[in-house]
Amino acid sequence: MLLKFEADHWTQRDTVALTCIPPRRAIGSLAVVFVLGFMASASHASLNDFGVGGVLDVPSARMLDEATLSITYSRKNIVDLYNITYQATPWLETSFRYAIGNPRGLDRSTDDLRDRSFEVKARLLREGRYMPEVAAGIRDLVGTGRFSGEYLVASKEVGPLDLSVGLGWGQLARRDIGSNPLGRISSRFERRSASTGQGGDFRFGDYFSGPDVGVFGSLRYQLPQWNLAVVAAYNSDDYTVPVQRGTVDNTDPWSFGVEWEPLQDIMVAASWQQGNQFALRFSTAVNTSIGTARKPPNRYGARGTAPAPAQRPRANQTWFDRIATEAHSSGLLLRSAKVLDDKTVNVVYTNQDYQYEADASRRLLALVNLYAPREYKTVIATAQSFDVDTHSVHYTRPGREPWAGDIDATQQHRAAVVMPPLRVERPDFVTPFRYPNGAWNLGVGLRPFLFDPDNPFLYQVFARIGGQVDFGDGWGFSANWTQNIHSQFSDIARESDSVLPKVRSDVIRYLQEGKSGIENAVLTKRGQFDDEFYYLGFAGILEEMYSGVGGEVLYRPFGSRFAYGANLMAVQQRDFDKRFGHRDYRTWIGHLSVYWASPLYNFDVAIHAGRYLAKDVGATLELQKRFANGWSVGVFATLTDVPFDDFGEGSFDKGLIFRVPFNPYFGFNTRGAYSAVMRPIQRDGGQRLHWGTTLWDTHRATHFDHLNAEPGRMVPP
Repeated sequence: MLLKFEADHWTQRDTVALTCIPPRRAIGSLAVVFVLGFMASASHASLNDFGVGGVLDVPSARMLDEATLSITYSRKNIVDLYNITYQATPWLETSFRYAIGNPRGLDRSTDDLRDRSFEVKARLLREGRYMPEVAAGIRDLVGTGRFSGEYLVASKEVGPLDLSVGLGWGQLARRDIGSNPLGRISSRFERRSASTGQGGDFRFGDYFSGPDVGVFGSLRYQLPQWNLAVVAAYNSDDYTVPVQRGTVDNTDPWSFGVEWEPLQDIMVAASWQQGNQFALRFSTAVNTSIGTARKPPNRYGARGTAPAPAQRPRANQTWFDRIATEAHSSGLLLRSAKVLDDKTVNVVYTNQDYQYEADASRRLLALVNLYAPREYKTVIATAQSFDVDTHSVHYTRPGREPWAGDIDATQQHRAAVVMPPLRVERPDFVTPFRYPNGAWNLGVGLRPFLFDPDNPFLYQVFARIGGQVDFGDGWGFSANWTQNIHSQFSDIARESDSVLPKVRSDVIRYLQEGKSGIENAVLTKRGQFDDEFYYLGFAGILEEMYSGVGGEVLYRPFGSRFAYGANLMAVQQRDFDKRFGHRDYRTWIGHLSVYWASPLYNFDVAIHAGRYLAKDVGATLELQKRFANGWSVGVFATLTDVPFDDFGEGSFDKGLIFRVPFNPYFGFNTRGAYSAVMRPIQRDGGQRLHWGTTLWDTHRATHFDHLNAEPGRMVPP
């Protein structure tokens, strides 16, 4: 599986200074999260070898705080486990896992396991004074079935001792203690299928089924004065397959170990497991909902708490000129202004540096307070992003209302109100930007290739040079070239066995024959038909595998949590060398989309229905937990009219979505971020283009729910 990265921050048009943009596919998102684990605080309940709340190799009912993202690596002779776990809600824990059997390469072992699986655990009862915390989980919700098992577990804390005991099904019933009690409800619970088909699909008939159940348990005794915990576990899984294949001898159910937290949210564990092997585990966690305090501008006024004139006004310099000069130095672009009446002025600006749109509004309004004539009692600040007016802020300057003289925290929201964009048709003041203008970027990056059965981790180091040109009136051009420095992709020996058109599974040919080449070269046209109806047109080399022409529209009613979109593209597959040549395969793709910024646990939901690259028809469901700080973690799944057997291994397309912002972890304002789409396996069914972001995602930060999250944040001092 190729891990895709996109640096989704790019320099907005009209930037005078050259900006170095983080390179696309620059570093692995896993490494990013490991680093951020040292930089941000998150709750760190004990995670087990499988990356979920538990002890050693058994689960417990414990969970991390909501929105905590954790990475766990477990190393032992039976299997190496790589886990990504996300606390999606206060009561739902989700995990993706990659397992390597016989990781030490023992000659006597025939275990060639390379397994990808998902796990979920739901809390059923919160711990009380006398009642334990209770949770139920499915260890292999979607996978090959090697670790498939379900469990019901209870945990109770008694002083420094945390005790857990649970019932297990499937692999967790290998050391059984009796028949499955659910068989009394229905006879179907007494049978469990041994077949997993192509893997990667749901096995609803097998969950909590089988003739027997097992009992497992654990204890964890904390020694807080030394940041240590002593742990022990009894596992009802006897690891039959690794024993049969010679990886280890017969296993003992008991395991013992110690956990140490050298730094907050960093956990190291050492243990003796199954009576025959030494194990190590490392885990780290990061809070994706971390709040970010308001930061001063990166340049002008960076050391001050309130704006002050940076220089004496030049002869004939208007108030608009002064705001424009110092806005640019503050990470904003002032585009135009119009005096609506003798007491109201509308100013149009673009946010370049600020992750929080409210911070950009606050900075502009502070400059207006400083320089605009006092007779303008009301200011309308209209935000423009990618040539689209997204919203306006109605601001009452101090002094007009009795309460507005000294605005305290309980009154701030009354001074600034978010409203639909008030477009300026014939401005009185305009910043004379020069067209065309642009920016260039140069960087070095790492491109990983993960989960290949023969070589689970390969990589390429490359240099990337690119640039953007703004021609004005919504027209733009961007291009990127990657130059290989060092590549291991020649070691990939597997070829695609797909029976579908090889719209993605031939990516290996591009990695090997196009180590250096054109990543993209795209002409775009952006704009809006009205305040709520946006459009985007594009043509050129859209991504490393496809060229084409197409367009997208988005209808986003102001104040609504719903938006509706459509796209249509005609594409042709590129030659493997990633130059200007093309192959014979041509097709068209298109989708109708519905977006919902739900009020539930910060989840965004999107459904895309239409035609995909392999000419299959179906729909994609995306679920992302998204925060105003820039973090986003989610999942997606696509089902089309391609049968599971024709799709091949994995049964249907699915994966994880990450967006890691830089702003919470650095001392300056930045909209930079790394975006990654991570698939367990790359097949050809249900594939869309890997180019850019949708109009919904492009303008998500300007949606009313993010703007109104902290209403007082946009009011200037």
